[in-house]
Amino acid sequence: MKCRPLFVFVLSVLLISGCKPTPVSLMTAVKADNTEEAKSLIGKGADANSRTSPNGWSALHYAARNGNVEVVQQLLNSGADPNYSGSMDGQANSAAAMKPLVLARISLEVVSQVPTSEIEKKLHESGLDDPVLLKSLQDPTAVDRYTKVVDLLTKVTK
Repeated sequence: MKCRPLFVFVLSVLLISGCKPTPVSLMTAVKADNTEEAKSLIGKGADANSRTSPNGWSALHYAARNGNVEVVQQLLNSGADPNYSGSMDGQANSAAAMKPLVLARISLEVVSQVPTSEIEKKLHESGLDDPVLLKSLQDPTAVDRYTKVVDLLTKVTK
């Protein structure tokens, strides 16, 4: 029975390490705008400050960019830093680094001022022709969703 303590230890390590989601899985869910998966991972303890790279966008950036009110709220409730400035390309000290609120405001401006028929063209010209973002911006509820995200982030951003 000398093996029993080792077995219990290994099993404990596997159970503990398997319970906390990886930052990659949260980022994948948030980038894909998979609300239920993102909320589930955050609820299971995924790091609310997950980033694409050390200087890259956080999960909150992508949730704000996608106008996902539920995920933005849950990330904020779980301690996501609304004041973190990251860049999409992850370059340190990038002039393009911005806070999630800025992304949400830009997205709100796009859906408020660009006709739906021209959104795809404008995104392509900007190099932002992500299918998830395009779907989000063309959604008939986009203005309302982005307004709510801007309001949420305005309250907590310094």
